[in-house]
Parts: sequence; C-alpha cells; structure tokens
Amino acid sequence: MNQTIKNFWANRRQNAWIVVEIALVTILSFYFLDYFVVAYYDTHFCRPADDFERDHLVVGQVGVSSQAASPDSIGEVSLANLHALRDKVRALPEVQYAGLVADFVGEGYSYRLSTFRAEADTTRWCGVNSMRFLLGEQFFETQGLTPVEGSPSAEKLSNECPADGAVITRSMALALFGTDQAVGRRIVETDYDGDAVQHGPANKIVARYTVFGVVEDFRLRSRERYAYAILTRVTALSNNTPKMLIRLRSGEDADEFVIRLNSAERQLELMTGEYGLAAARTYTEYREQISNYDSESMLFSIMGTFIALLLLNVVIGTLGTFWLQIRKRTEDIGIMRSFGAKRGNVFWMLWREAALLTFVACVIGWVIWFQFAMNIGLAQGFTMTGTGQETDWVNTFWLHYLVICAIQYVLLLIIVTLGMVVPTFRAMYKRPVEALRHE
Repeated sequence: MNQTIKNFWANRRQNAWIVVEIALVTILSFYFLDYFVVAYYDTHFCRPADDFERDHLVVGQVGVSSQAASPDSIGEVSLANLHALRDKVRALPEVQYAGLVADFVGEGYSYRLSTFRAEADTTRWCGVNSMRFLLGEQFFETQGLTPVEGSPSAEKLSNECPADGAVITRSMALALFGTDQAVGRRIVETDYDGDAVQHGPANKIVARYTVFGVVEDFRLRSRERYAYAILTRVTALSNNTPKMLIRLRSGEDADEFVIRLNSAERQLELMTGEYGLAAARTYTEYREQISNYDSESMLFSIMGTFIALLLLNVVIGTLGTFWLQIRKRTEDIGIMRSFGAKRGNVFWMLWREAALLTFVACVIGWVIWFQFAMNIGLAQGFTMTGTGQETDWVNTFWLHYLVICAIQYVLLLIIVTLGMVVPTFRAMYKRPVEALRHE
C-alpha cells in the first residue's frame, strides 16, 4: 500500500487531469444515480405505483348524444340519466364495480398539492396530493384501494364518509401520527406556499378533517418517493361529462371488453337520455396516452437524454485519459518486466494506483455534492417535486448517502478498470526490449 501511495504521488501531475475528470463525473452523476437507486427500491421492494389489479380496470368517457343539446349544468333529470347509465354498466355481466369519478389514480391532471398537519401536533406536517371522490359511486372498490387493518371497509369508505371526513394513505398517517391506526384523529389543511416545503406550513388554517379511514399506499405519480395522499368526498359533479371507472370481474379480458363496449350495438343499448358511454379504453392504454401528452414527462426525457449523453462523453474521455496514461508508462512496465516482475504483479500494482486515484477523485466529488445537497435543503426535508417533508435525505441521511457513494465508487472503478485493462495487457505482453524502446 505504501508503494501504491508513493507511485500515486510521483505521478501526481499526470493524475491531476484524471482526478478532475472523475470528480466531475461524480458530481454530475450523483443525483441521477440517487434517483435510479430510489426508483429501483420503490419498484422491487415497495408497493409499486398503481398496484391495484389495473389489468381489470377500464376508463370510459361519458358523452352527450349529438342529437341532444349539451346541458350547461347537471340538473335533476340529467343526474338521474347519469345514474341510470351507471346502473346499466354495473348490470353488464363482465362488470364487478363501476362508478362516476371526479378523480382517479392515474388521471394525471387533477391532483392538488396541499399542506396538512396533525391538529394536536404542529411539528408533524407534510405536503400532500389531494383527490376527490363521489359518495355512493363504489370508488374504493372500483379503484381497488385496500383499507388497512382497523379501518372501515372499502364499501363503507365509499358510501358513508361524512362531509368533514377524509381518507388518507398509510404513509401520510405514519408521517402525521407515527402509526397507521389514525381513524378518528384530526388533521388540518393550511395555506400552501413555496416556502412551506422547506420551512413548514403557513399558519392560516383552510379546513379541518377527521380521519375516517386509512388505505394502503398508492402513488399518484410514478416518480414520487412517498405516497402522501388524501381523499375527500364531494356531493356533486363539477362538469356534465364525467368519466366512469369500471372494474371487471376476475378472468375477464379488458381489451376484449373495451371492443364490445365501443361497438355501436352496445353503445345504443347503454344510451340513457342524452348520455352514453364513449371512447372506452383500458386503464393501461389510458395511462399511456396521458403520458404521451405529459409535458413534464417529455421535458424530463429530453433533459435525461441530454445529461446521459454528457455523462457518456465524460466517461469516454476518462477511458481515453487512462489509456494514454498507461501507454506513457509502457517503459516503466518494461523495466519491471526486465527485472523479473510477473505480469500479475504489474497489473495489480497499476490497478491499486487506479483504485486509489478513483477514490481520491470520488471523495472530492462527494464533498462538493454534499455541500450542494445541504444548500438546496435535501438534508432538511426538501423534495424536488414538493410532495412531502420526509425524503431519503432525512432520518436515514447518512446511511442513504454512504450507500449511494459506495455504489458510485464501484461503478466508477469498473469504468476505470475497463480503461486500463487493454493498454496494460498490451504493454505487459511486449518483450522488455520493445517496451523500453516505447516512446
């Protein structure tokens, strides 16, 4: 080890550029590696987003007949026709549950970010995405949201939630109360502003709720780390052409059902007054179409591609720099071989120097990134999407930080090893006389 450090110091001028390059790679790649590791953890070790048997879900758009004038608002007659249309869909032999929806998981555009805290404990708060559901529309059964133990059944949540009641996710209950047994506890909604994510909720209270139920976690957006969501009831539809969410019975094929549902015969059969069910799609197809029009996703993909290309160029540059450095040391390798050094000993000596150089460069990059993380508040509970107080940088900050650093070091060491293997072996397999002549 002493010899490795001496060699590293003796070649410090040559190593300086490589240290700068690897430190730059470390800084640029840390955030994206962090994101990838968290996403992988979410996907393989946590409840996946939208994990509620979505293969059996169908989304239908309620439409107004072309022969009928579109009503400006939903009156008693129109509402009765909407309910009659819903009941006809429920009566179909393939359908298990169906209901009119104000919001549903995966719709993409209707989520509202609010700040909530426990009424009795102002130190516990989190940013929450809120959804609305219509009473009596089998929402929790159709969506497939599962109540935790000790919470009312899905049927009761759909039909009996009081006006001041709210249904929250397990993660939100744990964030506010430290337990998922939160039924009957009080929460308050406060004004949300940009500083609330970093400095806590504003003082003005907007509304108060009693927790009526707690459901298993779901994530409204696939890139969210924590599932903080609240569902509150509404008594009326905000527009005259709502969507209908349909859950099929076990064994039914959603694609085949959609074909039948969109047929002229079935649409005529379901037509009730001025309303009919049009443009039915499977839940998966609906989500894919939403993502195609999601400007945030498109921007993220474009930026991700640009940064990936930038990192690729830096990595290739690092490989090239190592290649040139080893070629410059061909004469040293020839001298060691002429004195009887074995090829294995030469390789491992050079590899140890490369490992030490990579470690020094990574430490520099980690220190710079740590300062950046502290300055933008990652260690104080700030999230890029503003969806909650708790992040991977809180509670388990050092464990999370060190794990990402270890993964990054291993990956960079693999890249560095690839950069030195070919020129090292080419130099080692030259005859000592040829190596000594190398310029």
